[in-house]
Amino acid sequence: MAKTLVCALFALALSAAATLAQAEILIAIDHANPPFMYQQDGQPKGLYPVLVQGVFKHAGIAVSIQALPWKRALKKAENAEVGIAGIYKTAPRLVIFDYSQPIFEEKLIVYVRRDQAFQFTQVSDLYGKRIGVIRGWSYTEALDEAIKSGRIEASENSSDEANFKKLASGRLDAVIAIELAGQRIIQQLRLTNMLALQPALSINPTYLVFAKQARQQALLQRFDQSLQAMSADGSLAELVQQAIGNQ
Repeated sequence: MAKTLVCALFALALSAAATLAQAEILIAIDHANPPFMYQQDGQPKGLYPVLVQGVFKHAGIAVSIQALPWKRALKKAENAEVGIAGIYKTAPRLVIFDYSQPIFEEKLIVYVRRDQAFQFTQVSDLYGKRIGVIRGWSYTEALDEAIKSGRIEASENSSDEANFKKLASGRLDAVIAIELAGQRIIQQLRLTNMLALQPALSINPTYLVFAKQARQQALLQRFDQSLQAMSADGSLAELVQQAIGNQ
């Protein structure tokens, strides 16, 4: 009887382990940040879904990607309900999340109307101005602190497109957007009066993260191994070109 019970328990443990191994990993992305991550026809689209799916496929791990409003994605990630892709590294987030190796680099640019251009070299040049940002985003620690202290007035919106429309109508002094996203919106909306100020506000690596309480360090290690292998053999660069070329 004891032997039978041990065998039954062992079989149950194997079954549970197999179920866990087959379970899809849930990853959240922003629903309104093209061409990097967005939702279209109810499906996640953009660079980060392509990269994350490609790397997990290389690692032999099933993954499901959800496109959500960014603040909701962050909340679910903090609660260990999902991982999150396309996120920046900040000191407060390092307390909450375990990070992968960088999956991409985003260049943040300050955009203005040509007829209202001003000199920009550092965050202090934005003091006293009304700046369009995406709700829930962290842009740089210096800019976040300037907004928090009231030296910069942040107009939070759900998308870059909404910010550029406000800038075009004169309701903002500037918009901060990732260069590829800004170029895409300016072209689509035919905003010929827009100017990208130089230098870039920052160049930010982006990552895949899980809350520390999710205990997914081993998963991140497997992800990093595949990420490095694909970077070495050129297949990661091919995925980037494929994703951006399809926008």
